[in-house]
Amino acid sequence: MTFAYDIRSNLTMLVDLLNTSGTIAEAGDELTTTAGLHGFAARHDFSGPLEATKPDVESTRELRERFAVALNASVDAQTENEAEAREEGVVKAVNLTLREAGALPQLVKHGDWDWHLHAVGQGASLADRVAADVALVLIDLIRSGDLDRLGRCAAEDCDAYLADFSRNRSKRFCDTGNCANRTHVAAFRARQADS
Repeated sequence: MTFAYDIRSNLTMLVDLLNTSGTIAEAGDELTTTAGLHGFAARHDFSGPLEATKPDVESTRELRERFAVALNASVDAQTENEAEAREEGVVKAVNLTLREAGALPQLVKHGDWDWHLHAVGQGASLADRVAADVALVLIDLIRSGDLDRLGRCAAEDCDAYLADFSRNRSKRFCDTGNCANRTHVAAFRARQADS
């Protein structure tokens, strides 16, 4: 499946948000200060003011935790019934997020971006704008049956999240810690040692 630019961008932002957690990021939690949240938003081309407040930081950390819990259940689904139940958990988290952010969807065009959907206005807090973009991309994934495009790294020593944009849904390793290369080198060395 080919993803529209805004979906691809927001999905990358969601994975990056999840990977800012202190349990995943090598340097520790990246969202503990207003400067950290400002840097995160700037990296992801947010429009409007990038003024981050302490409440924005706390709200964004709560959002990250909400979706980490919901998506972990979704990633671990083994049967179709489990996948459906877990998808419903993600849907509940999305709906709660949209309510809390005061979502009022509107089409906008700015900068290098063509027409796309914003769920909150430019005057909304930075935390609400991040939350709305997370909710919108998850809506797109759920509606298209592509929630399984979000996954966890297959490396034994890594818990990072990943977005699989491959045609055949074959991505297994994250982009944060050189995991694919480390895993393949270790497997090669193990095979060499057995020979």
